[in-house]
Amino acid sequence: MRVFAVGPRFDLQWVQSRESFRDKLFALVDSRRRGGDAPFVQRGADDVASHLLGPSDRRRPVASARDLVVAPEDLGLFAGLTGSRGAQARAVTAQSGGLTAALTTLFSSYAPVIAHYSAKYPQLNERGLPARLLGLSLTDTFARTAVETYAALADRYDVWLAGGVNMARRWRVVCVDRERFRPPPGARRCDREDPALVAKLRDPDEPTRDYAYEATSQGFANMALVFDPDGRLVSRQVKQYLTPIELPGNLDLAPGAVSGGVRPLRTPVGTLGFVTSKDAWMPDLTSKLDAGGVDLLVQPEFFVNDTVRTGGMWAPDTLKAAGYSDVLRHPGIQAMALPELTGNVYDLSADAQQHIAIKPRGPGPPRGGLVGQQAVPGFAAVAPWVVADRPRRGETFGERRRRLGEAGEALLPLGDGPACPSPRTPGPCRGGQVEGVLWRDVEVARRPRYRPLRRVRRAPTPFTVNRPLSPSRFPQRNAALASRGRAAWAAFEERRAGRERVVLVRSGDGGQTWGRPVSPTGPRDGRAWWPTVAAGPGGRVWVAWQEDSSGVPRVYVAVSRDSGRSFGPARAIDRPPPGDAAQWRPSVAATGRRSAVVAWIDERERTRDDDLPQAHVLVARLDGRGARLGPARRLDTAPPVELAAKLDNAWAPEVAARGRRVAVAWVDFHTYDWRPYLRESPDGGATWGAQRPLSDAPLPAPDNGEESLDDAPDVALGAGGPRVAFVDFRKRASATRPHPLYDIYLGAPGAPSRQVDPWGARQLNTFAPATALVRGGLLVAWQDASRGISDVRVRRVGATGRARGPTVRVDDKGAAGSNAWRPDLAPVSGGRVLAAWEDERDGPSQIFYAAARARAIR
Repeated sequence: MRVFAVGPRFDLQWVQSRESFRDKLFALVDSRRRGGDAPFVQRGADDVASHLLGPSDRRRPVASARDLVVAPEDLGLFAGLTGSRGAQARAVTAQSGGLTAALTTLFSSYAPVIAHYSAKYPQLNERGLPARLLGLSLTDTFARTAVETYAALADRYDVWLAGGVNMARRWRVVCVDRERFRPPPGARRCDREDPALVAKLRDPDEPTRDYAYEATSQGFANMALVFDPDGRLVSRQVKQYLTPIELPGNLDLAPGAVSGGVRPLRTPVGTLGFVTSKDAWMPDLTSKLDAGGVDLLVQPEFFVNDTVRTGGMWAPDTLKAAGYSDVLRHPGIQAMALPELTGNVYDLSADAQQHIAIKPRGPGPPRGGLVGQQAVPGFAAVAPWVVADRPRRGETFGERRRRLGEAGEALLPLGDGPACPSPRTPGPCRGGQVEGVLWRDVEVARRPRYRPLRRVRRAPTPFTVNRPLSPSRFPQRNAALASRGRAAWAAFEERRAGRERVVLVRSGDGGQTWGRPVSPTGPRDGRAWWPTVAAGPGGRVWVAWQEDSSGVPRVYVAVSRDSGRSFGPARAIDRPPPGDAAQWRPSVAATGRRSAVVAWIDERERTRDDDLPQAHVLVARLDGRGARLGPARRLDTAPPVELAAKLDNAWAPEVAARGRRVAVAWVDFHTYDWRPYLRESPDGGATWGAQRPLSDAPLPAPDNGEESLDDAPDVALGAGGPRVAFVDFRKRASATRPHPLYDIYLGAPGAPSRQVDPWGARQLNTFAPATALVRGGLLVAWQDASRGISDVRVRRVGATGRARGPTVRVDDKGAAGSNAWRPDLAPVSGGRVLAAWEDERDGPSQIFYAAARARAIR
């Protein structure tokens, strides 16, 4: 299919009226509509219409569409500046008060409509700054101007289309006369007949319009609206993680529910996942989308006030850590598209480049990069920037970025840059950002044929020849290992007949041979995924997973008393939580012959403001049958900072046990960024010590620019205490050097964090660490995307936490163009270590395994 990223540059010219807003977008999408009275489009800007594939069957444009058009975040918000009621706002300048002053003028021009919503939702009068009341009062303007335009574009060009808005989450059409009403683009019917209400809500510039839009919810949200090729609104994808300007005291938007605001959307142009702006950096959200089958990630952006400058963090480095890195990190996500709104919006500014990335595989994947970066695999299409980025002879990397940063600072509305000689031409001048259309053909609904290869070692490694654990023509994911002596167990997902099931296989000889697969999940309907396995003395094995047979993800546990050959009935870890509260990502560890501890993410707690679910880490003890012993306990108890009050979520808990000693690590957002934490129990989970941080990165503060985006902790609990490997990303000044992106670090309470991967400060990605305690130290494995195509590597760590010696390849596929993802490790008797991971070399992803003598990894 073909994906188009549409990126207009903001200019007050095209928000004069509803007609000018519509004409601008139509002209950008179709070059045949440019010129005349239409708002101008920048010279050299491409379009959509001349590159459309079109439906494969014109009689069925919705089902056979092959084109997806995506437009930026916040684009519909600026529809609020249109018409006579927006005239005073349009007269405001960056110097005379900026966007805040412009929006303030709307309170008086929309006063009659504000009065209507104030009476309808009186609780909104108690929120201090009445930003939500204003947002609801603009519902008719937003829907008439932006929503109808999006719907008309989708219908006219037979495309699936997504466009950004900030408006009421729900609305309805009110009309003067149902019998005479003709639905506008995007609407299907008149929901209520009420001439007086139409007169109150509609735009005074359209006194004869026979309908208006009324908000029917008090939630004012940042959303990506999705329209099918008939122009019907089919989905509202609500942004979950809000930026400071969107929180109370400013725009006062309502975040989406942590597991419901954004969900995979299955369409003929791919299974789409929407990560509006900040959502694209959030590990919990992107992991859920990957697990839900998303193959095309859409990242709508108005990357505001994070621009190319001579100081601070290089803004394109921040962007590279979002959708592009998500494509490398997650096995299922095949491509991403980032549409960007550029330009100066009063005192706000955005200059980011639109881009499309695809998962590198095969010979010679496309290479590219954003401004001021080196070319890397995966960037399939990148929009030009305001000046060409051609390194000059003898110019250092820092000098190159300083030169580009000076050009970026010339764009700013309150900077010292010169006025642009012509708004039709981009350049290093105030408001000279680039606009245009970017497109690329991408592969979705990928179903590679199963073609088992002859096992030939292509890369030197101390590990044995790589083999599939349980060969299958069905895709497999998410391997988890456990071991005890010479016995080993591997649990994983396998997708059959459209749904995942959990499978367990056992080895009695240290991973040399494996038995037949057994499914502990039973015959229930629904998906079962994210398995975890633990082995205790006497052949008892616990397997935990999450399952949606009830319609909502819940955690289940099953126990085997015969070393994994058969399992007892699956048990829910808890009585169903209230409402639709979800449970995610269990992790289990054995603490004795008939006891274990399980931790999971639970969303039953809700916020006082907006009644939103919050994701917390719960832990419980289990008996030898998998039944819970006593109540579950919440571990992430640190109070959130003000910015995270409605976003106090945790993710990715991991449990380790050494006899009765237990440690649980997870990542947490209570500081308004993601950081790893740990709690320990000396008595099998009955009591717990204090919550302790594992990263030594400085905490974020308004003036230091620090932020962490950590993920995927894995705990090793040895005689000397716990050590935790995790994915580390910490924002830092990078205007004169590349930012190192995602690294593998090792942390312990009260100790400095140390980098394990060998890439130092190089701008390369590593993900998904796994640990194994062996004689003489600790082994840490990870998914290494340093060459774009992911491999699996391992390194030894000494007693002080420092990595020792070179890294070792675990997979033996060499330079083959297939990816390997998400390893796990387990020590087995005889001084050996066993590894398992996902590997696509046979076509559909299979769980591969290999073993090595631990002493060979030095």
